[in-house]
Amino acid sequence: MSIDAQPMVTHRLHLHIVSDERTGTLDLPIADRALVGRVSSSGQAPDLDLTAYGAAQHGVSRRHAAFSYQDGSFYIEDLQSASGTRLNGLLLTPRRRYRLRDSDELEFGRVRVTVHL
Repeated sequence: MSIDAQPMVTHRLHLHIVSDERTGTLDLPIADRALVGRVSSSGQAPDLDLTAYGAAQHGVSRRHAAFSYQDGSFYIEDLQSASGTRLNGLLLTPRRRYRLRDSDELEFGRVRVTVHL
């Protein structure tokens, strides 16, 4: 590592995930951006893989949304998913970032996620 190189800082979101199949909690590390979705047919998994939560049956796209961190805040962005992303019940406009706050509720298709900052 050169003297000028900065180590990559990782920030964490604490997520509570609920679907008909399963409930769980996890910490998601985010350096700059983290992809949300389900495993692709080639076996490639996103950073937040919702496959175990019935993602395919509940309308989660393979590349559904993305979390990002910038200037001290976390954001969510729908990546033009087939069934949409909701933030506290509001359907998000694709390709637009929305700032997250503690205890916000997200819906990726019909999989619900509560965000804790």
